Amino acid sequence: MPKENPLHFKNVISASVQDMRNSLGQVLYKLDTLMAQHLKDDEKYDLVDAQYEIVRMQNVINQLHGLYLIETDALTVQMQDSYVLELLEDTLASFEALLENKQIDVEVSGEDISWYLDPHLIGSILQIILLNAIRYTKDKIQISLERQDHGLMISVIDNGKGYPDSVLESFNALVSGEVITGISGQNAGWLYCEKIAKQHKNQGRVGFTRLGNDPVTGGGRIDLYIP
Repeated sequence: MPKENPLHFKNVISASVQDMRNSLGQVLYKLDTLMAQHLKDDEKYDLVDAQYEIVRMQNVINQLHGLYLIETDALTVQMQDSYVLELLEDTLASFEALLENKQIDVEVSGEDISWYLDPHLIGSILQIILLNAIRYTKDKIQISLERQDHGLMISVIDNGKGYPDSVLESFNALVSGEVITGISGQNAGWLYCEKIAKQHKNQGRVGFTRLGNDPVTGGGRIDLYIP
């Protein structure tokens, strides 16, 4: 009888994800290099869009892989004492070229809080949240870190047009576990963020995400709570 194939799908998808990450990383590097060659603004316009789509695709791949690991109970959560501001700065650094080319200003407020969390997983949430803000903002993103309700609240606010009620209702249904129709890539990203946030628990409290519109800027607001 033929031997059973020892190559498990979990290992195959992990290797494939790594290959896709590496390939997209190389494309993004070459694109960043090209855009740094003092091109005129009108020449950069299409390249900025391509740059955004490549970064978005990187995050989609990470989301799909993460959701697969969660659904198969294979996700490894490595909690450690981490400086949140440093983690945030590292995440922003990965978007430096994109933010510069889109002429988006980022303002960060709050103390450099040390918190017990999985820096890799929280970093992946921050990437999704920031990419979402980059997509919808006009020209400014505000990020705040605040100790709140026995936990840490990270808020990302843009100054775009805000989310319509239908989007907010869809988000609330998604995070509450209701069955929704019309699944989109954006919904998948929110679902990933919510599931990763819930992996963080402390003294009976569980992490969560929240979507809304900011009363001051009128733009979208995403909150991430870590107990």
